[in-house]
Amino acid sequence: MANTLIYETRRLQFPLDTLVDALIELEDKQGHWPPNAAVVGAAIEDLGGGNATVVLSVHRPESGQVGESRYTSPMIAAAIVNYCVTMRVPMPRNSSKSIQVVEDGIALVLENTVILQNRHEERSTLPAGSVRPAAGLRETAPAAPEPDTALPEPPPEPTPSPPDSA
Repeated sequence: MANTLIYETRRLQFPLDTLVDALIELEDKQGHWPPNAAVVGAAIEDLGGGNATVVLSVHRPESGQVGESRYTSPMIAAAIVNYCVTMRVPMPRNSSKSIQVVEDGIALVLENTVILQNRHEERSTLPAGSVRPAAGLRETAPAAPEPDTALPEPPPEPTPSPPDSA
């Protein structure tokens, strides 16, 4: 039996506050987050081409100072994936993963190709993955047939019934 393909794309959007939580989670897990430190500011710098930097302003109470921590795209991606695993957000294990800067945060884009057994191989001669819709076009159902505009035939004239003879 031949294979058939399904192309899957998912976007998990992380608003800035959730992204901060994900970065703290990873840093804390690795033992790099300072004890009792608090984030007092956060920003995303879009460097273009899928590259971004997250800048956190972190207050360290032991010194009383606010320092800056910068996270590059690979660290951001690692923090997001770790957060999804920790919070049990399902992600296909073998999907390709990339990040994109969106208006209010960062999106993790998951792309995957699912290979399934073709159930109706005898009804199609197209090899798996050979036909793709044109970019920007969605496949639609065939147009409905034109409605029948002919008027129905009039009903037959009623036949007279015999008179009652009672």
